[in-house]
Amino acid sequence: PRPRDPDEVHDWLLSLGLVRPQPTWLPHFTPLVEAGRAYSFVDARGERFWCAAERRRGAEAMFEGAHFEPDRPLPEAMAQEDPEAIEVLQREVVRGHLDCTGPIDATEMSHRTGLSKVDVEVAFATLETEGFALRGDFEEDRSEEQGDQFCARRLLVRIHAGTQDRLRKEIEPVSAQDFMRFLLRWQRVTPDTRREGRRSVLSVVEQLQGFELAAGSWEEAILPSRLKGYRPSWLDAHCMSGEVAWGRLTPKVVDEEAKPSRGGSAPSKATPIAFALRGDLPWLLAATRGEAVPTDPGPGAAREVLDLLRERGALFHSELGAASNRLPVEIEEGLWDLVARGLVSADGFQAVRSLLGSRERWSRNTARRRAQRGLRRGTRGSASAEGRWSLFPGANMGDPASLDPDELAEALAEQLLARYGVVFRDLVARETLALPWRDVAWALRRMEARGTVRGGRFVSGFVGEQFALPGAVDALRRTRRMERKGEVVRVSACDPLNLIGIITPGARVPAVRGGEVIYRDGLPIDSAEAVEEAPKEERTAEQGSLL
Repeated sequence: PRPRDPDEVHDWLLSLGLVRPQPTWLPHFTPLVEAGRAYSFVDARGERFWCAAERRRGAEAMFEGAHFEPDRPLPEAMAQEDPEAIEVLQREVVRGHLDCTGPIDATEMSHRTGLSKVDVEVAFATLETEGFALRGDFEEDRSEEQGDQFCARRLLVRIHAGTQDRLRKEIEPVSAQDFMRFLLRWQRVTPDTRREGRRSVLSVVEQLQGFELAAGSWEEAILPSRLKGYRPSWLDAHCMSGEVAWGRLTPKVVDEEAKPSRGGSAPSKATPIAFALRGDLPWLLAATRGEAVPTDPGPGAAREVLDLLRERGALFHSELGAASNRLPVEIEEGLWDLVARGLVSADGFQAVRSLLGSRERWSRNTARRRAQRGLRRGTRGSASAEGRWSLFPGANMGDPASLDPDELAEALAEQLLARYGVVFRDLVARETLALPWRDVAWALRRMEARGTVRGGRFVSGFVGEQFALPGAVDALRRTRRMERKGEVVRVSACDPLNLIGIITPGARVPAVRGGEVIYRDGLPIDSAEAVEEAPKEERTAEQGSLL
């Protein structure tokens, strides 16, 4: 600092305890010495320091044999004061320098104060225990040999705030249209960004996990739009290996006054389900269900199947039929009722395909005869290829509410950032979350303070705080510079990228299976306009598909 008058220099000397000679302070320090308000002293090593008159007794205790200039006696009131313990004096000197210096290590602090490195490290540890100082590596290009740095908590908060303000001012927001172009590439649905190969299924699941949509749309539109040459066997391999799990995360709303069904519910491709990495299921359930618990079905096939799974564990479709002596159609309806309630799942996704694709219904007499033969020789079928049915994995993972709220909010914030790259409140309108947005916002602010997330105004036209991954900020800049060439991208109405009325203008499109959303350079258009602009050979095929 550059003090403006002797009084300000005196205040600095009182705050710091002692300081090496400062050339810029000299014009104001000399009058203080002449007035007896400050001293210059030389320690036993011959190093010179300055201190205020009020700090002389402490300096004499810390530096034995120090020679003070001018060596005039202190006023009687100051001379009779007993100095504090040397450890306390050393700690207060270090505290004063930390409070105005910024990040500093023990070597540099020892040079500034004249204290030994060991005494400085002891003072650092005490101040850290008190919560006054924080330990860390606050500057780049530091080697491990240099040791940890320390900084006053109050000053570190100001430094972080200043850094965040500077980073936020560097950001130039993009339009909603460019943001939509960015999202189409971020989720790899444009022709030049789609993934390839079986291992890429895990990348897609990791990005979309927790987002519920119609069961029939996953393999009809969602996965094929992100994976070139998608094959159902790719998904089955990851499900059967235990890496990926599927099921309904949000509990089904059940009408208690409705007449209970004797069997269950007919398999429907519109039933919402989600995929997830099995290791992430505990916090995903806590984030989507909260304290809600799926309700058990009433008396009927679904209840019997649920009791069998709870009693005997995982069972094949044929084993459920044999144990319950129910018709196959009743077992199918019962299983799907449990799926729709979020109570059961299966090893592989082939079980869902079998339920959704089954059109043949056995007659009661034929089914009874086959069931009787099955009791003697074993029921035949493709149940082994479908995997075993079991309780939904989340049902055996304990109480989701027992998770730490801050860790849960940060896990959800990281998932939303992985899905969208940039996150703000309007963007998560289609997410099924039990966690309040304010908890997610607080988690994002903590992540910004750690430097893992950028905060600022990334997309214009939206209110509230916005946060982004550093990689997404660079991708946004590239997208803004990209030439608009009339690129047309089609996604399902169930797709998370159906953001018409949320990000782009227009009325919201219902997220129903079979619907379609078409973007041209990030703006929505209707199907007739898309066919009109397509090349002739593509236009003929498109018109045929529409018919």
